[in-house]
Amino acid sequence: MANLSRTRTVFGFTSPRTIEKIIPEIKILVDNFSNQEWNTETQIQYFKHLFASGFYEGAKMPSNIAFAARDRITRAPKALGFVDLKPVINLTDVGVQLLKNKRIHEVIARQLFKFQLPSPYHRIPSDRNFNVKPYLELLRLVAKLGNISKIEVAIFFVQMTNYNKFDEIVRSIIRFRKAISNYKGNRKVFINDVFTQEIEKIYSTEIEANDLKTRESDNITFDKFIKTKRNNHIDYADAFIRYLRATHLITFDKKTFRMIVAPSRKTDVEYILSNVDREVRIFRTEGDYKRYLFNPDTIQLLADDRGYVEGQLKKLSVEFDDKLDTESLKDLLEITEARLISEAIKETEIALKHYREFDDILDVFLKIQKMEVPDPPLYLEWNVWRAMVMLNYAKRVKGNFTLDLDGIPLNTALGNKPDIEVDYHGFKIIVEVTMSSGNRQYEMEGEPVARHFGKVQNNSSVPVYCLFIAPKISEGALAHFYNLNKMYTRAYGGMTRIIPMNLSQFVTFITTAKERGFDNAQNLKAYFDSIIELNFTTADEAQWYQRINETVPAWT
Repeated sequence: MANLSRTRTVFGFTSPRTIEKIIPEIKILVDNFSNQEWNTETQIQYFKHLFASGFYEGAKMPSNIAFAARDRITRAPKALGFVDLKPVINLTDVGVQLLKNKRIHEVIARQLFKFQLPSPYHRIPSDRNFNVKPYLELLRLVAKLGNISKIEVAIFFVQMTNYNKFDEIVRSIIRFRKAISNYKGNRKVFINDVFTQEIEKIYSTEIEANDLKTRESDNITFDKFIKTKRNNHIDYADAFIRYLRATHLITFDKKTFRMIVAPSRKTDVEYILSNVDREVRIFRTEGDYKRYLFNPDTIQLLADDRGYVEGQLKKLSVEFDDKLDTESLKDLLEITEARLISEAIKETEIALKHYREFDDILDVFLKIQKMEVPDPPLYLEWNVWRAMVMLNYAKRVKGNFTLDLDGIPLNTALGNKPDIEVDYHGFKIIVEVTMSSGNRQYEMEGEPVARHFGKVQNNSSVPVYCLFIAPKISEGALAHFYNLNKMYTRAYGGMTRIIPMNLSQFVTFITTAKERGFDNAQNLKAYFDSIIELNFTTADEAQWYQRINETVPAWT
């Protein structure tokens, strides 16, 4: 049972940050440890299996392996009812549905809207007056306000510990919006001041008692306390948005990047907000709670209604057999929606050709660098794909991210695939992007980038190049790629051809293509070959990177 004795806000699941990543992690658990006790030994063995998997991100084994395992399993997978850990490890009925990888957005939606505070899994002191289903109320807040930003979620929504506070939170956000629109000074300073004031209000009891120690640090000062809480709230906001996004019920406005109800799902949202009870349930025992949590049918969605599904198919002019059961009709609707998304991608590719969206692409890169988009890794991946499509003269540019029905990026590429794959006549490029920096960049990207390169090269009859893009290239990642390019590695198909560029350099790269009239893919191959040749003739990685920087403005 989670110890939440110090909790004064709602919290999002920050590990993993993207809920879909729990699917292969749960599969490793149940495939190898079903019917075993969830103890220190199984936790260590589980994490070793996870670490050895092809989708785990990171090259360094954590110092506390058992804690790292608990961090992956006892948060989202257990709390949302996909696995049962007591008395032994088992997959639940909703877990079975999740691992089928079939309409997982519906499976996730049902479990998110069941999640409540308090619960038998999350005891909270009664004087805190918790009575809330956080994901349900966040969905309601988006619908009520029309849109919401991550900073508004971090400052105000996390205070919704009881659904009876809903109207109060709405008024607070409206006042905040009016105040910031009338403020003539520095916008960032204003937001930080409001954020600090709200934190002081939330944690007034701790501040008055000088109880400023946090789990993250032994540095006991008021400023450190405020900074830690602010960072925690931002992490929770990010997690809430990512998890709710996985239901497909919300999306992002194309211009403001604020969270909105997905236009294609408005009726679904109205149904949920009208039919899912806001009041938390009271359970006599943990067993009663499990029976509720593990049951796939305790919350109904509009998509479960046969008449609704038939109506959606008719709206899309899809013919179907009346004798088909509801699940088969939902399969048909899902196939049709996937086709619509594919058609939308093709239309987007046509619009991107010949630099028609050039200014918008540059604007999105600028917003990514300023962290003004809701999910920077996802938007970086999507916007680099747009840029590669814009360059033109490729046979195929495939982004392995996913889009929603409204054409907005939904999820980054899975861990076992390159982010972007580009086929040209006579060569291929894979593109890997990351928002990570410093040592974390090398730890997270060093081995996976090389592995993805090797997988593609070993299955290709033409040379493969890898373009690695990050806001800033870390010294560790740079040195790793510089040396790896010089070594023959059988697993990677021989010598790698990995070319690092920071985001500013990549923007210069595509700007050069536009201004100098790039129209021959072989010029791109010749440029990449020259960069790899410099890898062998420069004295060290710093000199090599400097030469890359010097050549980008005149590459074609």
